[in-house]
Amino acid sequence: MGGEGGLPIGGEGGLLELRGWVLAEHWFGYGVTATADGPRRVVILARRAFTRRPGVGWVELLREATGWTEPDRCGVDWAATEAALGTALPGDYKDIVDAFGAGSFDEYLDLLVPGALGTDLVSWGQNMARYADLFRPYPVHPAPGGLLTWGTSEQEQTFHWLTGPADPDDWPVLVQYPDGEWQRFDCGTGEFVLRLLTDRTPPFAFPPSAGPFPHWFASYELPEG
Repeated sequence: MGGEGGLPIGGEGGLLELRGWVLAEHWFGYGVTATADGPRRVVILARRAFTRRPGVGWVELLREATGWTEPDRCGVDWAATEAALGTALPGDYKDIVDAFGAGSFDEYLDLLVPGALGTDLVSWGQNMARYADLFRPYPVHPAPGGLLTWGTSEQEQTFHWLTGPADPDDWPVLVQYPDGEWQRFDCGTGEFVLRLLTDRTPPFAFPPSAGPFPHWFASYELPEG
């Protein structure tokens, strides 16, 4: 067997045949190697890597991780959305929405999307000041440097940007847990979503990364088929 830190699989005479399949975060392979005693069958298990590669964006990696093959939605008027909120938004978030639309990653992380029924980013953002006490010690949008919510979870977690004068692409992600505890992640939205699904190492290690099942995106706009 081979894999992360595993044994070489070529044998003395090299690899004669190899077939592979993908399941969730693993590659499974079956092959034949040449040895001094003749052909030898091998089974290979290796962990997939979803680290960002040169020229590959976060959305492409999210498509790869979830098996999402639908064309981009591209239905959001971002200029109108940003005008309604009074702020520009991170580019990788807009790319995710354009690619996936409204829906849920692994039925764990629900995106807030402009115009989506019940999960409208604009209406949530415009109403945050009403519930400012829920987000202490942080100020809330539209206060300078205030929180702006972009995702929710059935586990009662909420996902926010800590806005500020800097480029929105540099806004960190803050997670609020049901007990009121906060955790900060100094990365963009695209990296955060991908690592939420696939990274088992702290400070990530969210529940979706622990299971052996494939990751998926459940669209709220497309019929199940």
